[in-house]
Amino acid sequence: MLDDPRRSGRDKDQAPSDGFLERWFRISRLSYPVPPHARTLPYILGGITFIGFLLLFSSGLLMGQFYQPTPDRAYETVKHLINEVPGGRLLRSFHYWMAQAVILSLILHLLRIFISGAYKPPRIFTWYFGVSLLGIALFGSYFSGTVLKWDQESFDALQHYSEGLRFFGPIGKFMGSTEAIPLNIKIYLSHVSFFPLLLLVLIAGHFYLINTFSLSPLPFGKDSTLASLPEERMTGRFLEHANSIFLYSILYYGLVAIIALIFPAPLGPPVSGEETGVKPPWPFLWFYGLENLTGKIDTIVYASGLLFLLLILLPILDRGEERNPLKRKGTMTGGAMVLLFLIGLSLYAAISTPQVHHHGGEAAPHHESSPDSGHHMDGEGKDKEDEH
Repeated sequence: MLDDPRRSGRDKDQAPSDGFLERWFRISRLSYPVPPHARTLPYILGGITFIGFLLLFSSGLLMGQFYQPTPDRAYETVKHLINEVPGGRLLRSFHYWMAQAVILSLILHLLRIFISGAYKPPRIFTWYFGVSLLGIALFGSYFSGTVLKWDQESFDALQHYSEGLRFFGPIGKFMGSTEAIPLNIKIYLSHVSFFPLLLLVLIAGHFYLINTFSLSPLPFGKDSTLASLPEERMTGRFLEHANSIFLYSILYYGLVAIIALIFPAPLGPPVSGEETGVKPPWPFLWFYGLENLTGKIDTIVYASGLLFLLLILLPILDRGEERNPLKRKGTMTGGAMVLLFLIGLSLYAAISTPQVHHHGGEAAPHHESSPDSGHHMDGEGKDKEDEH
């Protein structure tokens, strides 16, 4: 192939030494300045979470090849994946533990932003995109994933979901309608299409704003009131930041893979057709504890709304330039109280006696049923399952 005469002699000399990524993708353009602390662990938690999303999408896509979302087949296809598909048990376990790891890294990332005051101007909308990501990842993707396996825990979760929809008026009625297809299938479609698409849009917006305003300065010392570091002190490079994200992600998700090898993802008994008081996964345990104390599902909806309202109002309530947590005692105290409240409710729920939370709002102690009751569905249970 002849050389392009439009190329300069300098380009010709350098071309043979260019790497593949540079030659075909001009990756050097990503080597723009970032703060030097961009390579430290607290400031790459968001990147680790992003890698986790990619791994979840990939493993979920593979699992979807063996899954049937209809109420009469969902549980059996999950068992088929576990027992019959080569590597299926490990694939499901990896996806399950990955979901826990991503939610954990997302929460830790949000806590770092809160403690360092990085939600302050000019990064207010960066914070709002991040809060939206947490809401969709937790209450959208993670919750819908817990329903898809369609065991007894999933049935209880779906009952609460159906009850909660009534608080959202016409939108809730539309989302909860089962006239055309079962609610399970609607949740499956949201899990594999709507929520991933929404996450993709939010991630793109979040990354754009991070690129625009860069990472916030450290919240201590002379930088604690700066909106951004001066250009001459932006001595780090984005490619170094990305390399740190990649290395830490290998360590973090490598540990997740080891956990998946040792501890298979749990699968409860099939749907019995009645709520049994099964406790939810750890991110929702505080819901369970709150419902135990109040006996009403309404409190879950109101408490969740209040929590996210506080997160939205945070940049408005804490408007000063100071980001040093030691000089923001009011904000830190309020945040610590909320966090301890959520942890306390979760611990209470974890050690409390299982309770059945009826639709009417009353909570009743759960009594263990016969050993066979969780493994066979009678006619009534089957009918109820088909309704959903």
